[in-house]
Amino acid sequence: MKFLLLFLAVHCFGHFEDLAYGQKVVIAQKQILFDDFPDSTNPSIIKVDEGYLMSFRYTPDRYNDPWVSYIGIVLLNKSFNPISHPQLLDTRFTNNKTQSQCEDARLFTYCGRIFLTYNDNMDVNCTTYSDRREIYLIELFRDKDKYTISSPLKLYHQEKAYLIVQKNWVFFEWNKKLLTGYSINPHEILYPNLHNGACYPCYDTVVPIIWDYGTLHGDTPPLLIDGEYLSFFHSGIVTSSYASWGWDLWHYFMGAFTFSASPPFEMTSYTPLPIVAEGFYTQSNREKRVIIPGGFVVSEQEIYLAYGKDDYEIWIATIDKQELKKILKPICKN
Repeated sequence: MKFLLLFLAVHCFGHFEDLAYGQKVVIAQKQILFDDFPDSTNPSIIKVDEGYLMSFRYTPDRYNDPWVSYIGIVLLNKSFNPISHPQLLDTRFTNNKTQSQCEDARLFTYCGRIFLTYNDNMDVNCTTYSDRREIYLIELFRDKDKYTISSPLKLYHQEKAYLIVQKNWVFFEWNKKLLTGYSINPHEILYPNLHNGACYPCYDTVVPIIWDYGTLHGDTPPLLIDGEYLSFFHSGIVTSSYASWGWDLWHYFMGAFTFSASPPFEMTSYTPLPIVAEGFYTQSNREKRVIIPGGFVVSEQEIYLAYGKDDYEIWIATIDKQELKKILKPICKN
């Protein structure tokens, strides 16, 4: 059944409105390419005076050293064209014994300052899935045409630091305080201590939702829109589709959810089906079919969402804000 749904959504979604409502929500898409950093992916984005600041992941040698990856940043104008030369951030300081292994960078602002989080392993080279991933926080500083960064601060969950993989934390500002979402359902909110990195659990709520496409993972830093916080997530399952030639491969799906603007920050609505648009899932030699949102900015009528495709591409999706609201399903607690 999932094969049929995804086939219809990707290949002939004009005839399958319920899953493929992304055709109305996503009204335009634009790919962003960097000549000096080919196959960059997994972007995040925020507004700045010049237009937008975008982060991205760059892996110089995917075939021989796929574990080595860097965070890049670039300035874009309001048409999402680069207006600065992309710059790789140096997150390794004196006496570090490992090469950069930064992944999943997320830009956000707090008290008018620019921050970036990412996960990394600073202890072991050539990491595998059995090695730890930790969350790090840095502040970005503009110095003429370049950005410098603060020393990375390792963040840790006071009660779950034993878990080997820490990923998908999303940070947001509330009442001049910085908070982070640790998981979606349960929607666990942490309060980070920016002096020592300890993050204290402060709110934890669970709501009844139905989502048949894997575990929900946080992706975009939430933004307050029309009285609620909005954020986008991804999930993944192994399934087959037209895009995978009928073979079983990992497929990652994107959705959105909202949560209350005040404690306990309970989920209030979500998209019960993936947001799918033409061009999201295509045949290729990639080992996964991936759509991962990383950040968004908002205009009066539209949302501009930065997302990575198949771990090799950077895209901006223009989303109709009113159409998105139509497909967000209110959560009934009873």
